[in-house]
Amino acid sequence: MKYRNLLAATTVVAISLLASPAVYAATSVHSPVHAFFGKTKTVKLTFLNDTSSPMELKAGDDIIKLEAGKPVTVNLTPGTRVVSNTATSTHEAGSLIAEINTQLNGATIHIK
Repeated sequence: MKYRNLLAATTVVAISLLASPAVYAATSVHSPVHAFFGKTKTVKLTFLNDTSSPMELKAGDDIIKLEAGKPVTVNLTPGTRVVSNTATSTHEAGSLIAEINTQLNGATIHIK
C-alpha cells in the first residue's frame, strides 16, 4: 500500500514538473498582433526654400520640388536622409540637408 502511494505521488510530481514548462513554451510562440496591423510612424515636417531659385530635394527615393519662398509639407519615416538634388550657391548636389527623426515632427526646415 505504501509503495502505491509513493509511486502515485512520484508520478504526480513528475507530471506537474514536466507539464509546467510545456504550457509556458506553447504560449510564447504566438506573435504579437500589433506587429501585423501597426502603422509605421511618420514625421510631418515642412521644408521652406529661402533661396531665390527653385530647387529639388531627394528624400529616400522621392523627389521633393521646392519653389522659391514656398513651403512644402511632407510625411517621412524616421531614418530617411534628405539630400540636395540640385546644386545651389550654398549646397552641392548630394549634400545632406537633414536626417529625419521623431524630434522633427511639426518642424519647419529653412533652406538657405
